[in-house]
Amino acid sequence: MPPLIRLGVNANFAKYVYGPHRTLEVVRSELDLYDVEMVADNDFGPTFFLSEPEEFRKHHRSVAKTAGRLGVQIHNVFTVYRDGGAIGSDNPQIRESAYRVGLSIIEQAACYGAPYAGLSFFTLNAEDADNPGRFAQARANAIEIWKRWMNDAARLGVPYLLVEMAAALREECSTIADTRRLLDELIEHHRAQPENTADVALCYDTGHGISPEESSNEADRDYRAWLEEFPDLTHEIHLKNTDHSFLATTHFTESDGTGSGIINPREVFEAVRDIVTADTVYFYLEIPGKRGRQSGEQEALRQHRESLAHLTDALRQVGYQQDSDSKAWSAS
Repeated sequence: MPPLIRLGVNANFAKYVYGPHRTLEVVRSELDLYDVEMVADNDFGPTFFLSEPEEFRKHHRSVAKTAGRLGVQIHNVFTVYRDGGAIGSDNPQIRESAYRVGLSIIEQAACYGAPYAGLSFFTLNAEDADNPGRFAQARANAIEIWKRWMNDAARLGVPYLLVEMAAALREECSTIADTRRLLDELIEHHRAQPENTADVALCYDTGHGISPEESSNEADRDYRAWLEEFPDLTHEIHLKNTDHSFLATTHFTESDGTGSGIINPREVFEAVRDIVTADTVYFYLEIPGKRGRQSGEQEALRQHRESLAHLTDALRQVGYQQDSDSKAWSAS
């Protein structure tokens, strides 16, 4: 049975333009969407949460109330930058500070009633990544904090933590083999403590791809190969177009891959339809908006509308139809 698809937008297009309530209104009125992935408030959120936890919860519960009024579902909270990086630090105070950033993200997701909170696994400075012993220790540090986050998510009622696949070798989850190793470790931890830990799943990003210099295996740059390796664990996909070097982040100008960029949205939806066994896959158009000039902000909205039109057209081309009540897309 092909998975249901929910098509929405990552709110980083609006993070520094609109407040959260207005962002949700723009999602409905300007983009005609019912699904959104909220960006974690990492500019003020961790300090806000640590200093005034009840006010923090009140703030985000009011956002959830606005979403409910508008008929918008917030399914996930994701980072706007790689907060997971510092969890590998050899400085315990830095690690603990980074842990609390992740905890604030999970708390934010809980306030929305979102089933997912997502982060990249970890990042590492190049000079540390070149040292095998340092890399191994950083990875072990990161694993221990992810296990704490799994406990936190279960305690707060967030069923899943999402690990986003990465683009650089030193970020660990940039190859299929490394990602399999990590997910197996975290899943084993969950299975050993199913009542006290959240489960984990994968967020694939069509704009991420490891360089040929870091991996000669072409499968590591092929979304179909990733889906075939993780058919049950691919719960979310960040949609963006990119170039052959996976350096650009661009909109979709066509629905069949004939436009600029290398990502064919029709083929992505077709692969998910044919390969993925998860019940639902959440697709989010994830392209930052233009901040600071009104003309640029309006152009960003226009480009988002154009991309979304191509994406919905591609969904219909591969046999998906949107249910008028649930707003989910199902294969006919």
